[in-house]
Amino acid sequence: MEILRADQRLRRTAGIVIVVAAALGGVGLWALQRWLDSVAAGSPGAGSQLLAVSALIVGVNVLALAVLGIYLWRYGARVRAASQFPPPAARVIRDTPVLRGAAALRRGRLLQGFGVSFVLCGVGLAAAAWRFHALFPLRTV
Repeated sequence: MEILRADQRLRRTAGIVIVVAAALGGVGLWALQRWLDSVAAGSPGAGSQLLAVSALIVGVNVLALAVLGIYLWRYGARVRAASQFPPPAARVIRDTPVLRGAAALRRGRLLQGFGVSFVLCGVGLAAAAWRFHALFPLRTV
């Protein structure tokens, strides 16, 4: 069985990205909690601020789902075109057995299925947020 060896530089980079993302997420949650505490204290214009932040959060998540879905669709297409997983010239973070033929085609279709699912989840999230806002409009007192 053919094994595609891990790219040590990519592994190191991925580890750094994960640590930085976790740290930024923690700082972001801390800042969000402080901001929500100030909103709960009754700062003026809190309703419009909440709506803006909610729209930003939904927008970022919809965009992330769409980008991930498109990436997975394209990666699956590369796998299917080459009938090989991982596709030629792919870099991996751990030693990965190379699949060829029918097994690679199944993996490519699965990746494309996940891609479609992520895009549909993004569309569903946007529609649900829009519907929620339409059903429960923000009222300022």
